[in-house]
Amino acid sequence: MNEPGKWVCVVGATGGIGSAIVAHALDSGYPSLLCMDRDAPALERLARERGVIGLPCDVADVESVSEAFRAARQHAGGLYGLVVAAGVVDTHGLGELTAARWRQVLDVNLSGTFHCCLAARDWLVDGGRIVTLSSTAGKTGGGITGPAYAASKGGVEALTKSLAQELAARRITANCIAPGAVDTPMLASHPPRRRQALLDATPLRRFAAPREIAAAALYLLGEDAAFTTGTVLAVNGGLRMD
Repeated sequence: MNEPGKWVCVVGATGGIGSAIVAHALDSGYPSLLCMDRDAPALERLARERGVIGLPCDVADVESVSEAFRAARQHAGGLYGLVVAAGVVDTHGLGELTAARWRQVLDVNLSGTFHCCLAARDWLVDGGRIVTLSSTAGKTGGGITGPAYAASKGGVEALTKSLAQELAARRITANCIAPGAVDTPMLASHPPRRRQALLDATPLRRFAAPREIAAAALYLLGEDAAFTTGTVLAVNGGLRMD
C-alpha cells in the first residue's frame, strides 16, 4: 500500500488506459492522486466521483503543461510518481499523411511525454518513478496504425531509456509499457476488419483489458520495481515476442 501523502500524477487520466490506472491506483492504496487531462468535463467528473485533484492540461502545449504542473505543486511538496498515458492514434499511410497531421501526432505522443517529464524532473523526489506509454507499434512499425503513430511511440521508448540513464543517480526509475491491442475507445476507432486482423494475430486471441495495463503501471510504480529501469514492458498477449 502506498504511504499517505506519496503523490502520483497521472497525465491522460480520463482516457481508456489512464482512467484504469487511476482506478487501480486508488484501489491499491494510492490516495494522493493528481490527474491531468485536456478533456475538462471528463476531468471534472473524475475529480468529483473519485475524490482526486483534477488539473486541465494539453500535453502538446508546453505552456499548458508548465501551468498544470505549477498548479499541481501547490498541492504536493514532492512528487513520487509520474505516469504519462496521454496519446492519440493515427492510421494514415505515408501517401495519406499530411505534414500537419504528422506534427500533431508527434506533438501529443512524443513531445507531450517530453514536456511532462521535463516539468516533473526537478519536482520528483529521489527514488521516484516515471512510467510512460508506448505501443507494440513502436517496435514493429505498426500493424493497423500508420508511420506517425509508430514513430512517436518508438521515440517514447528511446526517451524513456535516456531518462533512465540520466536520473539513475537520484534513484529515479523510468520505464515504459508497450501494450498490444487494448479494449478502449481508441481501439474501437479502427475498422472492424483491422481489429479482427489484430485479434487473429494475437496468440492469446483476445484484447487486453485496460486494467491489465494499469496493473503493469502499478508494478512499475511500486517498491518491488526499484531495480527495474530503462525497461520496455510488453503487455501484448504474445503479439510480439522478443
